[in-house]
Amino acid sequence: MNLVSPIVQKWIDEGMQDPDAFWGRAADQLPWFRKWDRVLDWTPPTFKWFVGAETNLAYNALDYHVKRGWGGHTALIYFNERGERRVFTYAQLLYEVERVAAALRGLGVNKSDRLTIYMPTCPEAIVLMLATVRIGAIHSVVFAGFGAKALGDRIRASGSRLVFTADVTYRKGKNTDLKLIVDEALHAGSDVEHVIVLKRSGTEIPWTEGRDVSWEEFLSAASGHSGDYVAMEANEPAFILATSGTTATPKLAVHTMCGGRHPISVGSWAIATSFTRHSSPAPPPSPLRARSITRLPNRTGGPRLRSFE
Repeated sequence: MNLVSPIVQKWIDEGMQDPDAFWGRAADQLPWFRKWDRVLDWTPPTFKWFVGAETNLAYNALDYHVKRGWGGHTALIYFNERGERRVFTYAQLLYEVERVAAALRGLGVNKSDRLTIYMPTCPEAIVLMLATVRIGAIHSVVFAGFGAKALGDRIRASGSRLVFTADVTYRKGKNTDLKLIVDEALHAGSDVEHVIVLKRSGTEIPWTEGRDVSWEEFLSAASGHSGDYVAMEANEPAFILATSGTTATPKLAVHTMCGGRHPISVGSWAIATSFTRHSSPAPPPSPLRARSITRLPNRTGGPRLRSFE
């Protein structure tokens, strides 16, 4: 018995017969500042998707929806185990992202600079991710459940200039210290210039003068700076995710601008990803999984989003 629906089977067939046309049609559903010269440039073992195209993930997530009249629609709903609930429309979220983007520029962060985000799943963390890709910088998100050694390894591997954290995260009714873990992680050395801290608990925490910056002080750096987006080539880095490091030293997975767009925006096209094949024996990853595993050298709309903590 065939359990695949006729619609999905049609996608599978189209993807197998002409992958470039298939993914080209998928990408046509997204906004681009400049269309691609080639859908796929594949010279094994390297590959590039939508070569020459220009885009920006933050624009696609926010500006695009505001411009088409969705500014008043709900974009982000946040609530936590303590009953706090915050709701942002697309226009409100765009305002916050532009403000943080300008603040990043105020601290000297520019295209290709890296920063680490070690924060709870709060709105500020999501705003920070969008603001980072907005200006062409690269963020590395580290799970706030990792300890000091795992965090330090990932900070150093990414060559981050800044670390963003909070004093605490909420877990099973208790406050779990994050700032103390960051301090311990940085004892072994790094290229970190500033640690930006979102204070949530109201309790006193250790503070390193000249390095540590409060969230409010960070936002004040936005004065006189632009929060506008920059156009990015489709294969330029957007963000870093490290492998678990369970069996070896963590490897950095660098996700590209075009790779980050597809899971969010293509929707129904995503289901055919696993079935798209080329005639050659070793097909490249689809744009849904466009990334490279590397260790970087030092110092170089749609659906609502729900955030739980």
